[in-house]
Amino acid sequence: MIEQLQEPVAFFLLIMTIILVTPLLSERIHLPGIVGIILGGMLIGPHGFHLLEDGDRIQFLSTIGLVYLMFSAGLEVDINQFMRVRGRALVFGVLTFTFPQLMGMGLGWLLGLDWLGCILLGSAFASHTLIAFPILTRLGVTRNEAVAVTAGATVLTDIGAFIILAVVLGAKSGQLEIGYFLQLLTLLSIFTLLVIFGLPRLGKFIFQRLSGRAVEFQFVLVALFVAALTAELIGVHEVVGAFLAGLAINATLPRHSPVTGHVLFMGEAFFIPVFLLYSGMITDPFTFIQSGQTVIIALGVTVVAYISKFIASWLTARIYHYTRAEFWTVYGLSHAQAAVTIPTLVIGLQTGLFDTQLFNAAILMILLTSITSPLLVQKFAPGLKQASDEEAASPLFGRILVPIASPHTQQYLLSLANLLARESNGKVMALNVVRDERGQTLGIQHQKELLERVPELLSDPEAEIELIPRLADTLSQGILHTSIERNISLIIMGWRGKRSIQQTILGTVLDEVIWGSDTPVLIGKLAYPLNGMRRVLLILPAKVLAPAVMRRMLDANFILARALNAPLHILADASYLELVNELIEHTELDQPVSVEKMLGPLRPHELEKHIDSDLLVVPGFGSRQRFLSSVGDLPERLAASFSGNLIILHFDR
Repeated sequence: MIEQLQEPVAFFLLIMTIILVTPLLSERIHLPGIVGIILGGMLIGPHGFHLLEDGDRIQFLSTIGLVYLMFSAGLEVDINQFMRVRGRALVFGVLTFTFPQLMGMGLGWLLGLDWLGCILLGSAFASHTLIAFPILTRLGVTRNEAVAVTAGATVLTDIGAFIILAVVLGAKSGQLEIGYFLQLLTLLSIFTLLVIFGLPRLGKFIFQRLSGRAVEFQFVLVALFVAALTAELIGVHEVVGAFLAGLAINATLPRHSPVTGHVLFMGEAFFIPVFLLYSGMITDPFTFIQSGQTVIIALGVTVVAYISKFIASWLTARIYHYTRAEFWTVYGLSHAQAAVTIPTLVIGLQTGLFDTQLFNAAILMILLTSITSPLLVQKFAPGLKQASDEEAASPLFGRILVPIASPHTQQYLLSLANLLARESNGKVMALNVVRDERGQTLGIQHQKELLERVPELLSDPEAEIELIPRLADTLSQGILHTSIERNISLIIMGWRGKRSIQQTILGTVLDEVIWGSDTPVLIGKLAYPLNGMRRVLLILPAKVLAPAVMRRMLDANFILARALNAPLHILADASYLELVNELIEHTELDQPVSVEKMLGPLRPHELEKHIDSDLLVVPGFGSRQRFLSSVGDLPERLAASFSGNLIILHFDR
């Protein structure tokens, strides 16, 4: 070991160099980058060139990486889809736990282990680690049903493995009492309910009152490690809490929230690779040269690991008619052993239930599965299909124009446009119009500076943004001409909540844009951060929409609710109920949708109770005269009595 490399700066430099270089070299020979990091860990570890010691620092970072790995897996799972496939996840979880557990116990019996050692060895095979999940993230197929089922089964197998570990340790220490396990199961059930149902509510409450990417990011990290620590305190591994926290945060934030991207980037760029590096460091490949018996044990361990997970994946694929690509992806994703297996092996070695030969053989199995898992996933995952709702992009949100005067005051409008565009693989076009008058040099310079601040305010590296400066005689003319020239599908504009002059409906510029354009227009009065929205509330008063346009309006609100990751509630006049229910019945939906009959005319003051937790949507349709006759001054009355977020979505025809 080189002493200088143990200094903080050199230690960090070496780790970052391995994380940077080895994936590039690995991919040059057509191996996943994950494999390169693991092999790099073997080279610099105590069983390789011994550049780094297996000490507290690397163990600390790898533990954070393991927590991050399971958190990112939960964060990438569509919680609504997860709830829809929970039955299938349970079936696969039982299969992929039972077969490895039984086969592992059989192997332990052949190796001459006592009954506690057999049970513990079986639990080491029963769990699995989503070590190849970053590949799925990169390919953009994490919302495929088979992937969701596999990720959901992970938490079941991990919980089961750690319950068995607790049983074995309790029996080993002479404390095998039924009361202890009843207490553990009770605490685990309460903890799961608190995280899954309590954390999203707390998150919405926090995000309604605090805004700013840094604060939101810090809240997510605190929630993650509180959940991980709590899981450890009640007697299960921290990865269980991390996965549950990922599911809960997923239910809290909009699907394409920049906060989610920042959290995942931090883990995937550093902490998760450090965990993979450490997995390679603790592997001793030379032990097999020294002992032929170790090779035989390693062969048995490896066969059990591969065959047991293959049987479970094959049965699940047959039961649910998965495609060939889905079957091999499920198998590739679920046969990797690391997260729970490593601590199980270490504890087995420390308690004397395993000997060093079995330990080293199992570590080699971990290395092999860590290599073959990403290889299979990388080969077959590109053939996966996403959920049907994501395959078809909405043309309404394909090219969104956002005229801005001040990015800071219209930040929520830009955020809404970005979420809708990301949901539909669309693009946001930020427009600033300067009046075409003499001596406008200062105005043009201000326009340039203003537009340049837009990407910084969005703080989303995945966003598709185009900045459009414009000279025009009037603001409305600049907006309308840009809409035609750029083939805009939706215009999003801000609204103060009252008319600028008495003769207008929504305001002079808004009126000119809405009724001077064939493009749909969304008018927003947004006072609260979008991350805090608990529900999208669409109101359908009598005669507000023609039946022919109802499908378009509902589709737009379905996508809006999905983008905000919030349920959609429709408050409809009796004349619309049959049509609305029929359209919902024939639509595949991820987000929960509920319909309520409107009793009498809408009373805006009754919406006060929802205040800052609802996004209220008012539909509009047709000409100025039709809007006046069907909607009238309802938007203005709502804006006066409802201080939450309010939008008007108007279709031209």
